[in-house]
Amino acid sequence: MCGICCALFRGQKPGKLDFSCSRLKNRGPDASSQAAVDIDPQTHLVLTGHVLHMRGCLTPQPATDKAGNFLQWNGEIFGGLQVGPNENDTTLLLSKLSEKSDVEHILGTLSSVQGPWAFIYWQEKTKKLWFGRDFFGRRSLCWHLPQSSTDPFLLTSVRQNTEELVEVPSIGIYSVTLTQTDCLHITVYSWSEAVWPGTMDLVTSDNLHLGLVGGIDGNVQFCLHSDLHLAKCIPPLNRSLPDIDTCKVMTESPNSVVSNLLQDAQFNSCVDHLIEILLQSVTLRVFNQVIWAQTKRLDSELNASPHNSTQQTVETSSVADQIQPQAQRDLSHDQNLEQPGDGVITGQSKVAILFSGGVDSAVITALVDKCLPSHESVDLINVAFERNVQQKNRKPDEEEKWNVPDRQTGLLALQELNPERKWNFVMVNISIAELQRQRSEHIRHLVYPLETVLDDSIGCAVWFAARGEGILGNGDHAGKPYKSSSKVILCGMGADEQFAGYSRHRGKFEELGWQGLIDEVEMEVQRISARNLGRDDRIITDHGKEARFPFLDENVVSYLQTLPVHIKADLRYPRGLGEKILLRACAVKLGLIKSALFPKRAIQFGSRIAKTENNKEKASEKCSRLADPT
Repeated sequence: MCGICCALFRGQKPGKLDFSCSRLKNRGPDASSQAAVDIDPQTHLVLTGHVLHMRGCLTPQPATDKAGNFLQWNGEIFGGLQVGPNENDTTLLLSKLSEKSDVEHILGTLSSVQGPWAFIYWQEKTKKLWFGRDFFGRRSLCWHLPQSSTDPFLLTSVRQNTEELVEVPSIGIYSVTLTQTDCLHITVYSWSEAVWPGTMDLVTSDNLHLGLVGGIDGNVQFCLHSDLHLAKCIPPLNRSLPDIDTCKVMTESPNSVVSNLLQDAQFNSCVDHLIEILLQSVTLRVFNQVIWAQTKRLDSELNASPHNSTQQTVETSSVADQIQPQAQRDLSHDQNLEQPGDGVITGQSKVAILFSGGVDSAVITALVDKCLPSHESVDLINVAFERNVQQKNRKPDEEEKWNVPDRQTGLLALQELNPERKWNFVMVNISIAELQRQRSEHIRHLVYPLETVLDDSIGCAVWFAARGEGILGNGDHAGKPYKSSSKVILCGMGADEQFAGYSRHRGKFEELGWQGLIDEVEMEVQRISARNLGRDDRIITDHGKEARFPFLDENVVSYLQTLPVHIKADLRYPRGLGEKILLRACAVKLGLIKSALFPKRAIQFGSRIAKTENNKEKASEKCSRLADPT
């Protein structure tokens, strides 16, 4: 939601630093500010912030208080701390952090926050710089560790120029102090029982240095505080084994399998509870926006007015029910405005969804429909890359060119959604030439410091989807150019890791049985912070929009951690049924009969971006297209 950056210098005081890099500023188009702290005559801190305004009053960053503390906050508080509908969570968090200066208070405050976050906090009283990312790594924060006494220590949401960066590991919270030898001293306060995402080894003092910086020494010293830990935000995985064997179960009727499972009281109860907490997660992520906070405030003022002689008490079942028509814009059923001159329709939807039509995005969409007022439109963004289907000098027609698997499943899933709502099915069609140009000029800098073929494919696909520019595929304006203006994009990331949706889960199950599957699911959840979420945050927020992940809500993850793995996935059943079987049952209950049984297809294959260029590459290989030109 914001672009944050700070640089810690030793030596001569720098002039006004230029951190106006478009990649940082794109993340926060609503306000920009810079502050400097002279720690001592030889030590200087410069903080720069660019704000994407989402809640409460617009608050420039870095935010500061009377005590001289500074906070840069790239996050959302969805729970843990009480944020009023008209409050700004940056201001609230700065106030909370500044109440006390002891370490326990800092750790306790931040570990209580539910929601995605990355932060930088200068504590004036102790002369310490604090920073870190949430347990799941849902927001990007990278560092550049000094290579010499004059090299600055840099923290940034995204790469500025050509500096070498590494993602800050989401193993805990960090504090920085300076020693008399000009060496940075970084103390790590790890999450309880934190593990290294790559090896699953417990984080210890013995492996801390190598795990953080790969062996660089001399200018940075690391210390793991062994007595103080952050409270872990999720329980351990339920590792109980089922009383069933691993023999394959073949079926000619997947629908009947789900129907029979729903007859089981325990399984059916799990489905109902999962729908309930997912609905709560989606509702939080839909309504925590400026427009909804203003709506609640106006509604409160209307009800509290002395001229309002009729006071009524209405029982409500959802956030949507609490929103009064007087407090909203008078929007027609078709919530599109056509821009004069260029013929591009600018959408007025407040929520967009990355929509492949698969079970993850379909369930999120059905839950948005349950919580959003009926007159509000929703943008369903579906991306496709140009197919190379020329045969015998025959050029493909337009429909054939973009007829990729995700387009097909997206249109099928659209048919199952509530027909009374205005769904804008946005077909984002990307030519190979545009892909190559945008990647070379811009996207590769956002993917950095990740560098594999998989990072390239997913990063590019998500960037074009999040831009939200395409052709309307449905409704009265079908075929016309359309641009989504929603600041919030809901994404299905996190479902595959928890519901055993990847092909490697099936491979482990076939090789090692239930125990192998349980180990793999546990590892996926533990290492999710290092896999893709920082990259996805850099990619999506580049458009001045915010990614929100309902499946990674702390309450959702905590509930799924308590369930036996065989309730969430039963890989005795064939592909398209056994993986994510609990989520598929949720989809059936939500009326998504077809979408419930679509097989898992990763975005790089569903959008066909993996087929546009070098088809012989392996996903884990270093991608030459992301490298800096030599």
